[in-house]
Amino acid sequence: SGWPVVPPPDLPPRPAPRAPLTDVVPRRTLVVIAVIVALAVLGTVLALTLGGDDENGAGGGSGDKAVASATASGDTKQDDEGGARTDGSASGEATDGASAGAPGSDASASGDTGSDGAGQGDAGKGGDEGAASTHRGGQGYSIGLPEGWKYQAKTSAGDRFTGPDGQKLLVAWTSTPKDDPVADWKNQERYMVRSQYEKIRIEKVGYRGWNAADWEFTYSDGGTKYRTVDRGFVVDDHQGYALMYTAKAEDWGSDLRRDTWQTLTRTFEPKS
Repeated sequence: SGWPVVPPPDLPPRPAPRAPLTDVVPRRTLVVIAVIVALAVLGTVLALTLGGDDENGAGGGSGDKAVASATASGDTKQDDEGGARTDGSASGEATDGASAGAPGSDASASGDTGSDGAGQGDAGKGGDEGAASTHRGGQGYSIGLPEGWKYQAKTSAGDRFTGPDGQKLLVAWTSTPKDDPVADWKNQERYMVRSQYEKIRIEKVGYRGWNAADWEFTYSDGGTKYRTVDRGFVVDDHQGYALMYTAKAEDWGSDLRRDTWQTLTRTFEPKS
């Protein structure tokens, strides 16, 4: 019947062929596994590229510095407490000073939409007009607080104060103020995300001889409509501040609201 076929002695036996992977695992399962692996790799890359914490974020501010930019701050744009930035960045720093402009306020030389507030030039500078107490901030500034007002806390955006009937104030500062607060406010307004935000005005104002601008707007929070005037001003090359004052929109025309804003703007004194 012939010689049997035997492999040469110097060659290993031929292994039995293995079934393709797709015969053991369905092709659809393999596709799912490949997608999961790809997503895991992408997630790792994004984490390494975009890593960072909310405290330092885009502005790169340190934990002991209050966030402020030359105009509207991240707070002003996103947070119902509001925060003025005065260094022109998305977050910036306020421990050393705020910027040249602050979002949301009166545009007139007086302090409100041309009707009240702090007077032009140095008129009404300093004094205890309408102030029941004086707060001296850790940064070095001081401000008179009307009856019923109190210091609340220092936050990443600046020093926060609360007053009667839902009134609020944020004092922010920066050591690197912008030289054009109007342009800075307009630039930062692009990132405003407050609910039902409506701009009233952004314009240069006369405020005690300082380079100043107001950003005034309304927004809604918890079913209540609020109105904010954010005044940013440059004291010198290394000191800028923002006074961001908020009250209920329905109370904006009241004597209490006007008198309060006048007291806050007239009694404020920068770090000497």
